[in-house]
Amino acid sequence: MLTDQPMREYTSFKIGGPADVVVFPEDTEDLIGMIKYLGEEHIPYFILGNGTNLLVRDGGIRDIVINLSHGFRQIELIKGNRSSMILAEASALLVNLIRFSTDHNLSGLEFAAGIPGTIGGGLVMNAGGSLGELKDVTNSITTVSCNGEIAVKKRGDLRFSYRNLQLPQGSIILSATFALKIGTQSRIKEKIQEILTKKKETQPLDLPNAGSIFKNPEGISAGRLIDNAGLKGTQIGEARVSELHGNFILNLGNATANDILSLKGVIEEKVYQKTGVMLEPEIRIIGEN
Repeated sequence: MLTDQPMREYTSFKIGGPADVVVFPEDTEDLIGMIKYLGEEHIPYFILGNGTNLLVRDGGIRDIVINLSHGFRQIELIKGNRSSMILAEASALLVNLIRFSTDHNLSGLEFAAGIPGTIGGGLVMNAGGSLGELKDVTNSITTVSCNGEIAVKKRGDLRFSYRNLQLPQGSIILSATFALKIGTQSRIKEKIQEILTKKKETQPLDLPNAGSIFKNPEGISAGRLIDNAGLKGTQIGEARVSELHGNFILNLGNATANDILSLKGVIEEKVYQKTGVMLEPEIRIIGEN
């Protein structure tokens, strides 16, 4: 357990006030013990993944932050007739899952190349893009409830939507299985490289950011709407709209959450004035002002 932890050290934005307490369960038993205790004491908690789709306000977090990074990283091939199944625990990185599937000649996760974050976080937001989403390859998810009860939900019982997975309040993802196809390793690597090359050409990778700030409205990209509104390069404090991709806000070094939120507000207002479209945030915003 750590106290008074600056959340800028736990997020890809490198922004955020202090969390009062951060705890690091090492296994399922440890995690269940924690959430049962917090429930009995009526203490709210927040599950932290890799912090890649997250903005923490400058006032920090009073809830208990549960960080799964000290465990829950296992990735394994499921034995048996269905050798094209992979089990991955919630804190395993997507990049490691893709590497593992490639090493075992399994295709289906190439679309996720270059997406940062963990399995748990990726599932909660149904991470993906125009080439696919995690829902397309998810076979089952194992969760633990706020009462400490473990449940396995099959694909047919999972309610995925665009950038969202609906789970009962307080549920925590422990692991998931993914159904993939046997492929040719050279072709899998080629597809991954094609995607990474395109992302390098079209997305800013050199400064701290949280990926796409807004969801894409139906039929058009948020980045294009922002670009058409003439907002690329717009800056407030140390936060700037990327000149390379309008749906990315960059931390130039010392941006505050207030800088980001103020710039986000300007984007929403300008795009709405020009198009009548109200952009919806893709990033999660938590904490106190």
